[in-house]
Amino acid sequence: MARRNPTLAPPCIGLSLRAVVGEYLRHGRLRSAAAFGFDPQWQLDAALAQGWERSSLHASATEQLERDVRLRHRGGWQPLTLKPFYLRGRCLGASLDLWRGLPLAQVLPWLRELRPAPALEWFHFVGADQGAALVDGRTGLHFRRRGRRFVLTAVDASLAAAADDPDLPGGFDNGRWLRKLMAPCDEPAQWRALAAQDADPNAALQAIREIAPYLPGR
Repeated sequence: MARRNPTLAPPCIGLSLRAVVGEYLRHGRLRSAAAFGFDPQWQLDAALAQGWERSSLHASATEQLERDVRLRHRGGWQPLTLKPFYLRGRCLGASLDLWRGLPLAQVLPWLRELRPAPALEWFHFVGADQGAALVDGRTGLHFRRRGRRFVLTAVDASLAAAADDPDLPGGFDNGRWLRKLMAPCDEPAQWRALAAQDADPNAALQAIREIAPYLPGR
């Protein structure tokens, strides 16, 4: 994360968090980059000259930049980090990292506004306390459990690239990556079995109840 000076609040962007996440859900990418002071046509050096910072100290063919901002949400402001992804100096896309997280139960109803209805795949990572929902095979909603609730922590998407690119052949397939990183978990019974193995099974079950209506295998 950027947050170089924790005493300074990130700048406020005149967009709502719901609208920005909605761009990923509907289009599989961020369309309002200009509102964040970013132009996807910038080469890496141009973005750095505009005040964007590297996420890593080590330069490589693939890099992420970052900038902290705040978006409107429910009468307040939600801090997050926008992370454009670069391949050999060219921007391919951007992801969002939410500092505090957002209750997943607030985000999931937004899926019901999409037409046609999106295809959903659910995954867990090791247990019932971390996972992801893949929307239409391209947008990943990453979440963790805090107490009795799941919270959204990051939003990312598939990235297009030239088919002959040696560093990212065919682009970055978010679905393929999630299927390799995590285990499919579309059935409520699977989630309940994971909850039973959790250190706090009651809390895990409560969190699972919030996502149950959206599980394909319910």
